[in-house]
This record gives sequence, structure tokens and C-alpha cells, in this order.
Amino acid sequence: MIREGKTLFLKTAQPVACAMCHGEQGDGKGIMGAALVPPPRNFTCGVMMKDIPDGQLFWIIKNGSPETGMMSFAGLPEEQVWQLIHYIRSLAK
Repeated sequence: MIREGKTLFLKTAQPVACAMCHGEQGDGKGIMGAALVPPPRNFTCGVMMKDIPDGQLFWIIKNGSPETGMMSFAGLPEEQVWQLIHYIRSLAK
């Protein structure tokens, strides 16, 4: 699941690969994310990530996050959303 999630995150998620905003390392420093206020979430921050339930991540990926640059990925199948969540969890330090 993590391998498939990494591919989605870095390259194939639609409408745009997650890394474009969240950065290739998941640190929130992606090329498109530089212009966003608030900045994209830093998935490498274990302190912050431990307090976010998987269900909340799922909802945000599918629906977007109001008042942020996080767009909806409503077209992603549920299996791919869970692959992304597993990959995102693997980035936390």
C-alpha cells in the first residue's frame, strides 16, 4: 500500500500530484505550495501528524479543506485514498 501511495503522491494523483504542493519529501515545500496561505501541511512532523485521525485525512483528501489551498480529490477511488494515507503516515518522523 505504501509503494502505491508513494506513486500517487509523487506522480499520478489527479487532478494534481500531491508533491506539487506538499513537496517530494512531504514537508510542505512543493513548487505550487509556495504561494498558498496557509502553507500545505508538513507530513514529516510526527508531533502534528499523531493527532490527526485517519478518518480526518480521508475526508480532507476526498473533500478538500475550506479556507486552504487543499483541493478536493473526490475522483480518487477509496482504495487510492487509503494508499495515500498509508504513505503519508510513513513520512512522519
